[in-house]
Amino acid sequence: MTDLTYKINRFNMLLVNIVEMIGMNRSFFGGSIFISGEKEKDYKLVFFAIRKLYDVYELSYLKTFVTNACAAEIAVMKYVFPGVNHILCIWYINCNILVKLKLIIKEQFNNDDDDDNEDNSRLKVILRKTD
Repeated sequence: MTDLTYKINRFNMLLVNIVEMIGMNRSFFGGSIFISGEKEKDYKLVFFAIRKLYDVYELSYLKTFVTNACAAEIAVMKYVFPGVNHILCIWYINCNILVKLKLIIKEQFNNDDDDDNEDNSRLKVILRKTD
């Protein structure tokens, strides 16, 4: 399993950290690589480098990748490693749920006339804490 995480540094380059996991639920640092953007050509550099390392050491290819929902990354991953499993990182899913649903929930409960409702007041406290 590989998880790609990006952090922009002072050089405006993305740092891709590669963390891998073995079947015994142990993770290890696989490497890092700087890329100039989030286009397919940038991800080709990352995934071909991973494949090259596995070829040099005669290892079997990775079976699953965990990533965010970047379309370019997923396309290149499937091109370089055909048939690989792909799952979305739960952290990104949770962040997107919070961003997308927060406004809907606020709108629904702000339009509700029953301010004395106990559930309503608890939800307002939760939403205030996440602002």
